Amino acid sequence: MRRVLTLFLLGSIAAQAQEGFPLDGTWRGQRAAPGESPATIVLILQWDGKKVTGIINPGPKQTAIADAALIPEGWRVKLSARTATGQPIAFEGTLGELGSYHRSITGTWTEGGQRYQVRMVRE
Repeated sequence: MRRVLTLFLLGSIAAQAQEGFPLDGTWRGQRAAPGESPATIVLILQWDGKKVTGIINPGPKQTAIADAALIPEGWRVKLSARTATGQPIAFEGTLGELGSYHRSITGTWTEGGQRYQVRMVRE
C-alpha cells in the first residue's frame, strides 16, 4: 500500500512538472480604447526549446508573430508582428500568476499607432 501511494505521489508531481514553457498555449484578452468596442485578441504561442513562435487571431485573417521573447528577469514578454495591411503590432507585458495554469500577461498592445492596456489569460 505504501509503495502504491508513493508511486501515485511521484506520478502526480511529474505530471505537474511537465506543464511546459510559461508561454506555451492559447492566450485570450481584449483591447479597447475609449469610444471603441472591445476587440478580442487570441495568441497561440509555442516554444521549440530555442525560440517562441506563434500566431495572432487564428483563422483566415491570422497574423504570424515575427519575433517573440520571454525575458526571465521580471518575467517580461515581448512580441511583434504586422497586420495584413502591414501595420506594426507590438505587445510588451509581464507574466503574472506563474504558479497557476491560467496565468496572465498584463501589458501594452500597440497596433496601428494606437496603444491599449491588455490583460491576456492562458486558456
